[in-house]
Amino acid sequence: MSHLISSISNNIIQAIDLIDDQNKNRLFIDVRLGEPAEEIESFREIHILGAVYAQIRDIFASPPTLTSGNLPLPSIANLQIILDNWGVNKNTEIILYGPSLALAARGWWVLKWASVKNVKILDGGIKAWINNGGPVAQGDAAQVLIPPGEKIVLSAGHLPTIEVNEMAKLDTNKILIDARDEGSYLAGHIPRALNIPAANQWTPASTLRTINEMKKIYSELIVTSENETIVYCGGGVLSALTVLILSSIGINSRLFVGSWSEWNKDSERMARSASNGRLP
Repeated sequence: MSHLISSISNNIIQAIDLIDDQNKNRLFIDVRLGEPAEEIESFREIHILGAVYAQIRDIFASPPTLTSGNLPLPSIANLQIILDNWGVNKNTEIILYGPSLALAARGWWVLKWASVKNVKILDGGIKAWINNGGPVAQGDAAQVLIPPGEKIVLSAGHLPTIEVNEMAKLDTNKILIDARDEGSYLAGHIPRALNIPAANQWTPASTLRTINEMKKIYSELIVTSENETIVYCGGGVLSALTVLILSSIGINSRLFVGSWSEWNKDSERMARSASNGRLP
């Protein structure tokens, strides 16, 4: 188990803590992004008892356009309808998990951006849940049985973002982090970006590394709270986890939601990326 300090435990929770502290007003969300037919079958094979299924493209993103990234932010109206249908209220504790911490982090980030306060990621996902004796189920998601409460009302903009036009004019004193794997980074990246793969920050057991390990990763690359930090990846998934981790070590950051999948749709921006990372 990762030994996380309190600054990150507000956003990350351990399976044993959930099992020991039962809450009838708790909703588990199983977050997926792969091929929809395969993902729903995987969910039906096994999921946390009471969990609902959430395909990122349908819940935590809106359809891409010709100029957007692959996973634009969802409409607040659509997200409101979904949470209402799940019975979420102001006191509901939302726990997200998925095949990777990054997938859960995308759901966490979107809900926080949409003003939902009581949202956490299950460290280690369903594997940790099962290892600690948590109950599981098969088949389709059961009807959500959350006790009624005061309706939650969503609004946008509660986590900081950055648009592509501003990305193209970044000052040199800003720190830019590319959270993709090294191969993707080397194949093309935004000028001046540092490559800090999000995957380096979880263990083979899919739990987050210790807070000291994460501090070491960023301090070695001189990422500090003194300069504004901006994070991107391929489509705003891996980078969402990096934003969470940075916040846990006292570094606030902005997420470039469109990420590389939006940046690479413009020939002028791509010419900058091909010029050895130099901005004009």
